[in-house]
Amino acid sequence: MNNLDRRIFRLAVPSVMSALSAPLIGIADTAMIGHLSEVAYLGAVSTAGVLFSILYWSMGFLRMGTTSMVSQFYGADKRRACVHILYRSLIIAMVLSVGMVALGDAAAPLGFRLAGGSDSVQHWGMQYFSIRLYEAPLVLAVLTLNGFFLGTANAIAPLLVTFTANIVNVLGDYALIYGHWGAPEMGIVGAAWASVLGNLAALCVGAVVFLIQYTDFWRRSLEGLWQRGQFTLILRTNANLFGRTLCLQFAQFTMLAIVSRLGDVPLAANAVLWQLWGLSSFAVDGFAHAAETLVGNLLGERRYAEARQMAGRIIRWGMAIGASFGLVFLFALEALAGLFTEHAEVVRAVGQLRWVVALVQPLNAVVFVLDGIFIGANDMGYLFAAMAAASFLFFLPLAILFVYYLGWEMEGAWLAYNGLMVGRFATLWPRYRGSVWLKTFVR
Repeated sequence: MNNLDRRIFRLAVPSVMSALSAPLIGIADTAMIGHLSEVAYLGAVSTAGVLFSILYWSMGFLRMGTTSMVSQFYGADKRRACVHILYRSLIIAMVLSVGMVALGDAAAPLGFRLAGGSDSVQHWGMQYFSIRLYEAPLVLAVLTLNGFFLGTANAIAPLLVTFTANIVNVLGDYALIYGHWGAPEMGIVGAAWASVLGNLAALCVGAVVFLIQYTDFWRRSLEGLWQRGQFTLILRTNANLFGRTLCLQFAQFTMLAIVSRLGDVPLAANAVLWQLWGLSSFAVDGFAHAAETLVGNLLGERRYAEARQMAGRIIRWGMAIGASFGLVFLFALEALAGLFTEHAEVVRAVGQLRWVVALVQPLNAVVFVLDGIFIGANDMGYLFAAMAAASFLFFLPLAILFVYYLGWEMEGAWLAYNGLMVGRFATLWPRYRGSVWLKTFVR
């Protein structure tokens, strides 16, 4: 392992651990609720989870945009600019969270109707959704703080924050879903409250880390904080990332809407598959996060050749991780599904898709790392255009063809989603091979 690899792994290993733990809230909810008596509970959590992806993770620009800009200012040794980016992003996060809480309950019924599912799925999904909506300010603030930490090449702090959220959530699930340790037995509602408590604990830990480890940052002058040009830079960066995420959410929500109309068993199988898919994605995202930081730092220092060399090395490591997950899914997907639910028909439905899920994993890994490279380079406009093309020129036509013309049902929906990944690679790889992205950094 050379010096380049050591730099990558110093950031990537904590980021992989943090990214792998990130979906544990959904995995814990899915696994524990999957052992309750009603299959509809599993579909309810899955449906609500996708809606939260639209609400919360469409706000992922708060993390990615903060990392992108902070990493380059940090590479240029401009600490006041770094902390001003954090403050501005937190202001935007709080404004957005107030709107989400105010409008979420009113918009939720429409979201559930569009997603589909049985009356029981929609009833329990609304119960779960209405409680988790209270965590919006917590989630957006944690996203922003983690973006700042990663931008300053600190991968340990996000790991600590995410680990705290998941430990509290898992313990809360065990206590509140089943009524252990003297807690009330609340079922699916208890899972929602456990998630809120987990995110509250995460924000407290993140704030303590910032106050203790970043004294030289938060003591900097606030002069220039409200500078119009800097807010414009953040808004432009975030708008492109938001548009990119909306395109991705369109594909994911469309896929859910297709599967939910196939019945409760396919919907439950899709929930399990989605958690396993997310596990592999988040693992590779650890290397993508390292790419954001390392590429951004190098471009902030104007070291273009080193930035390209770093990017290429991270791509190779990402492919290795993706191939490893592909092998696991190919030979053990059905066994893994059995850990999530005791319903044999759901496990069989998952196992029938092992080839569809397994073979695309190395390609997925390249796509996720390319995303990280371009985020570090602040090449957000192109990322938006590439995701739009993949969603509407690849995924949507393939979903119509496979599901409605060929009648391949759930297999067709997942093949169409694989088509989305092919489309993302087809648009991102030529950009990477060129040199434009090396010079789109924040000036």
